[in-house]
Amino acid sequence: MNRSHIPYMPIVVAFCVAAVLGYAVFSWWAVFVARDATMIGDVGGTWKSFAVLAFGFWLGSSSGGKANEKPDGAPVKTEVVNTPDNPAHVEQV
Repeated sequence: MNRSHIPYMPIVVAFCVAAVLGYAVFSWWAVFVARDATMIGDVGGTWKSFAVLAFGFWLGSSSGGKANEKPDGAPVKTEVVNTPDNPAHVEQV
């Protein structure tokens, strides 16, 4: 199995965890301390956006690598048609 390498993975994960924990603390403050309806709605919308982003990333990453395989598991060859020395001719209308 071929896995891509992410440089500085522990740092990337640490920053992601810090960001989510930081927003969780802000969310707690907005809901339980500030009690402002606009901020509560905004916080709820942001958490919903986080959930959609996480699901979309999971769906894309779990199926993205499979798009480059044939049904028998062999890799699909990609042919480059317009190389830098043979660019596509485009006319402006």
